[in-house]
Parts: sequence; structure tokens; C-alpha cells
Amino acid sequence: RVVVTGIGAITPLGNSVEETWQNMLNGVSGAGPITRFDTTQFKTQFACEVKDFKPADFGIDRKEARKMDLYCQYALAGAIQGIKDCGIDLDKADKNRIGVVYGVGIGGMITFEEEVGNWSRTGSTIGPKFSPFFIPKMIADICAGQISIMYGFHGPNFITSSACASSSNALAEAFNLIRLGKADMIVSGGAEAAILPSGVGGFNAMHALSTRNDEPEK
Repeated sequence: RVVVTGIGAITPLGNSVEETWQNMLNGVSGAGPITRFDTTQFKTQFACEVKDFKPADFGIDRKEARKMDLYCQYALAGAIQGIKDCGIDLDKADKNRIGVVYGVGIGGMITFEEEVGNWSRTGSTIGPKFSPFFIPKMIADICAGQISIMYGFHGPNFITSSACASSSNALAEAFNLIRLGKADMIVSGGAEAAILPSGVGGFNAMHALSTRNDEPEK
């Protein structure tokens, strides 16, 4: 049998399972005007942003957090909650039999936009200058790696990337790895942080976002 033993959540409705669930029961909307960038020139000016998120609240070291894209910080914070909730004694667990499978549609979009933007503004005058953390922060698989690094898990470790089904696929893969005897425990879920100019602009170009800017809650 495969069972869920612990859960965690970082969502537009709350930064914990309890807060998210209570706001769902109360009919609270996670949608509101975008605060992360100036949307004056955008067709869509609202989104479901995660609010009041601070990596340190989840025990993520400030210096380490700077090496992670926001999507990875969300993934790690959710995993930390879930692992704590499951109550496992990791000192007695076989960490070679514990893995991580996460669903990520794109990955470090914020990092990519920042680094390429910096290059486009300065590259022609000072030559190539990119952060050494550019690639490690951007790649989609790094969130699974960061979770494993934090806990010392040496079991299966990868992400599933299948657009909007990425997280569902990750849960299915986790289920199968345990069912087939490939692992005793899998930390699984999904994370994304795509509320930025290129993310909103790209989906606007596809006509894939609502433009009801006056009534975001609807």
C-alpha cells in the first residue's frame, strides 16, 4: 500500500496547510492586483500571488536562499512542512531509500529573466557577465536536488515536466516508485513562480489569461 503521511503547502491562500484550508472554507480569493512588477502596459494586471513568504520562516538559511530561484524556495518550504508533518525519524530511516520527485513546468523563470535582462542592458559594453548561480538557480530539476541536499536523501531524484499536469505526474511517479519497491518514501509535489513580465506577457500573447482586472476575485 502507498499512503500519504505528511503534507505541506505554499499557496496564494496561505503559507501552510492550515491557513490555506481555512481560507478555502471561508471562500477567500487568492487573486488580487499584481505587486511584483508594473503591469500598466499589460492586458492582465492581477494574479494569484503567494503573500508574505519569507524563507527564514521555514528554516531556510538566508545565504542559501539567495542561491535559489523563488520557485525553488517555494518547493523547499512545502517539502519542509510535509516532512515535518509526516513525523518520520530521519535518524532511523534508510536515506538511500528516500527520494524526491517534483513537478515543475518551467523552473527558474525569474532568474532567467533577470540574468538575460542584465546581459541585454550591459553586455554590449562590458562583455559577458553572468552570475555563477545563473544555471543552478534556473534549471527545473534543482528543486528536487535542494530538498535532497537538505535532508541527505539518496533515493530516486528527478522532476516531471508536463505543463499543467506536472505535479499530478510527479505524484503518480512517486506512487509507482514506492509500489514497485524502488523506494520506501518519496517527497513529492510541485512548484512554480511565473508571475513576472515574461510569464504574464507570454500567456497574454496566447490569450490564455483573464483580463477582468476590475474584479480579480471573480
